[in-house]
Amino acid sequence: MRRLIFFVLTLLFIAPLSTFNIANAATPIIITEPTHRLLDGKFIDDRLAQKLLPAGELGNLVFSRGNFGKSWLVDPATLEEITAMSNGYGVIDGSTPTGQEVATAWLDQFYLISKSRPIAALIYGNPAKFWIDKLIPAEVGYLQALSKIKLEEYLGAAAVGAVSSSAEQQKISKPIQNTFVFALKQFDLMSTLVEEKEFDLLKLRITQLLNPDIESEDLTPLYNDFQLAFNETRNKLRVSKGKFTVTSSKQELPITVINDFNSTVKLRLTTRPLTSKVLVRPTEAIEVPANSKIQVLLPIEVIASGETLLLTQLSNLENKPIGFPVNISLKLSVISPTATWITSGAAVILFAAAVIQSVRRFRKGQKGLVDGK
Repeated sequence: MRRLIFFVLTLLFIAPLSTFNIANAATPIIITEPTHRLLDGKFIDDRLAQKLLPAGELGNLVFSRGNFGKSWLVDPATLEEITAMSNGYGVIDGSTPTGQEVATAWLDQFYLISKSRPIAALIYGNPAKFWIDKLIPAEVGYLQALSKIKLEEYLGAAAVGAVSSSAEQQKISKPIQNTFVFALKQFDLMSTLVEEKEFDLLKLRITQLLNPDIESEDLTPLYNDFQLAFNETRNKLRVSKGKFTVTSSKQELPITVINDFNSTVKLRLTTRPLTSKVLVRPTEAIEVPANSKIQVLLPIEVIASGETLLLTQLSNLENKPIGFPVNISLKLSVISPTATWITSGAAVILFAAAVIQSVRRFRKGQKGLVDGK
C-alpha cells in the first residue's frame, strides 16, 4: 500500500516536472556533489569546505550574480551534507574542520538566490541512471518521491518534483552489486515485519554510493561503512547468544529475543539441534514490542548427556528467515529416561547372562561329582 501511494504521488509529479524540463532545460543550475560523509556524521575529508567557497565549484554557482532568476536542480543529499557541516562536524583523520562558517554562508546565499524560483529535486545522491535501472528499478518511484520530500524539508517550501539521475556511468564490481541487491531484498523481507521507512536511510545511502563522481580513493571507506550499517540494521531483530547447563530430562530454556526497531513485530523462533542428544519442541508465534526484548521458553528433552548446540533463527510469519542465525551452547548434565531405560536394560541383560553362566557352572560341577562316584 505504501509503495502504491508513493507511485500515485510520483504520477502526480510528472506534469509539473515535464513543464520544468521543457521550459528550463538550457538554464537550470545543478547543485550536486558526491558524499564526503560517513553514516555516523563524520566527514572522510574536508574537500567539501573548499568547494563551498565563493571561488569553489559549488560556491561559484550561488555567489555568481549571473545566476539570479535561474531555475535549480538540487540534490537533497548535497543540501543535507552542507547543512550538517554548518552545524559543526568532525573529520575522521582528526584534523581541525574548516567549513562550518563557509557552509553557513553558502546556505544563506543559496536560499537567497533561489527564493521564489522553480526548484526540482535530483534523486538523492544523484546516482547513475544505468545502475538505478539495473539494480533497483522497482524503487525508482519511491526514491523520487522520497527525494522530493527530503528537499522540501530543507527548503521549507514545495519543490517541483524529482527528476532522472546522472546519465554518467561508473564501474561497480560484481561483489558490490551483489551486496546492494542482497541488501534491498533484505529490506523488502524485513518490511513484512516493520515499517518500510525504517530502511529509508540505507536505501538512500545506496543511491549516494551509485554517484559516478565519487573519487576512487573514497570508495573503500564508504562501502565498508555501508556494509557495517547494513549488518547492524539486519541484526536489530536477533536472538541473544547464551550458554545453558541442563540438569533435568525435560526443561524450558529462556531464550532472549531482541527487537531494536521502532515497531512492534510478530515473528517466529525456529530451533534445530545439531546433534541427536536433545529434542526441541516447536514454539508459538511471538510478539516483541518496539525497542525491547522478551524471553521465549523453549521446551527441550534430553536424550543423552554431553555437549551440543542449538541453531536458532528468527523468521517472519511466512517462515522466511530474518537476521542472522545464532548458536546456543548446551551442557547436558542429566541421564534421560531413555538413557536410563537403555542402561537398565543392559544391566538386566548382563545380570541374566551372569546367572545363566553361574547355573551352567553349577550344573557342570554337579555332573563332575556324579561322574567321580
